[in-house]
Amino acid sequence: MNIEREQTGPLTATLKLKLTPEDYSPGVETQLKEQRKNAVFPGFRPGQAPMPLIKKRVGKAVLVNEVERLIGQGIQQHIEGNKLRVLGQPLPNRDSMSANNFDEPGEFNFAYEMGMAPSIDVDLSGQLNVTMPMVDVDNATLDKEITDMRRRFGKVEDAEVSEANDMVIGDMIELNADGSTKEGGIMNRTTISLEFLKNDTARALLTGKAVGAEVVVDPRTVSDGHDDLARMLGVDHDRVHHLEGNFLFRVESIKRMAPAALDNTFFDRVFGQGAVADEPAFRAKVKEGLESAFARDSDRVFTKLVMKALYDRTNVELPDSFLKRWILETSEQPTNAEEVEANYNSYAEGMKRQLLQDRIVEKYGLEAKGEELNAFAQRYVSDQFIQYGMPAPEGEELQKMAGRLLGDREQIKRMRDSIVERKLITHFKAMLSPKTERMSLDAFITLARTA
Repeated sequence: MNIEREQTGPLTATLKLKLTPEDYSPGVETQLKEQRKNAVFPGFRPGQAPMPLIKKRVGKAVLVNEVERLIGQGIQQHIEGNKLRVLGQPLPNRDSMSANNFDEPGEFNFAYEMGMAPSIDVDLSGQLNVTMPMVDVDNATLDKEITDMRRRFGKVEDAEVSEANDMVIGDMIELNADGSTKEGGIMNRTTISLEFLKNDTARALLTGKAVGAEVVVDPRTVSDGHDDLARMLGVDHDRVHHLEGNFLFRVESIKRMAPAALDNTFFDRVFGQGAVADEPAFRAKVKEGLESAFARDSDRVFTKLVMKALYDRTNVELPDSFLKRWILETSEQPTNAEEVEANYNSYAEGMKRQLLQDRIVEKYGLEAKGEELNAFAQRYVSDQFIQYGMPAPEGEELQKMAGRLLGDREQIKRMRDSIVERKLITHFKAMLSPKTERMSLDAFITLARTA
């Protein structure tokens, strides 16, 4: 097989492949012989049918398969041998495909168009003016965390009148249009958590109600989507689509989470026996935990800010026309040229950012190594056992379980991404020596969403 590469643009090229009978005939003959072994034809014993008959029935299909195999193999070897960085995958030139005649095989000529990854120059030695965002754990943030902790460690108590954060348990009863109970209608006991209702009107309607109270509600306003509504009413999903009208909600009981008292019993439950002696020590310990958790978040946001700054000052070109065609022809979901055009900018930005990160990982040697992946897999397995209070495996058993993880491509990608992310954080902090910028939790959350 002869392969020539023709550069057709700054980031596009065409591979021209020429196959002669000497290339594909050996493979075709081998496959035809295999077909003959299993072929059954009237008047011939199994495996004894004449070869011309075999060729007439399956010869063309075998030829097409062998040519396609050789093309795929040849393109892959050319890409790997020349260390080409392609985007997507080579696409066949339609004109070159139709010019070949498989009914009269001879010399075949094909052309495949390729999109190439751009060469990206990344320099981290300059000033990016990116600071390390840190959450200022003030008293308001600390108080909120302690309030949440007291609720998590609190206990459920009965209440007489509902408040905004209560759980209201009662019967949902289907009504007719005139407000009367619908004969043979839906009746189901359910629980409504007022705290998590998205509809403010519905929450207000159910707040301040005593046990035994009856309230007419639209069930859609006290549920979160069709699946949740089906569970609330105790019906299948299809019936929900045909549901009309209101329901009567009869309050049977009210449950309230009573927060744990700020005492030593609570302190011991949170941090262990005797870890803190009083409320000031407890607050200090909670603050320390928050700062540690926010520090990990700060690292991630800082990395995103650095990548954004690098992206903004780096011109990354793409073979746009080729990529649009590639998306159109290889998309798993049906699409058209108009949809591809409408969504392309977002797709292209994501690809540019990934290419930029890949270049940084390559230039500074931050790729995950085999031994790092293996160590990560072993830690993951051990952590899973510890999480459930079980002794972690060791030695060969641990390696065997880690090996199963490493045999899963999705797991390998997840582990690789985690290792590379940590390396990027460490590298950026070492190279840029960022100054710390303290901010409120709300400001930090806003920054994290926009970075």
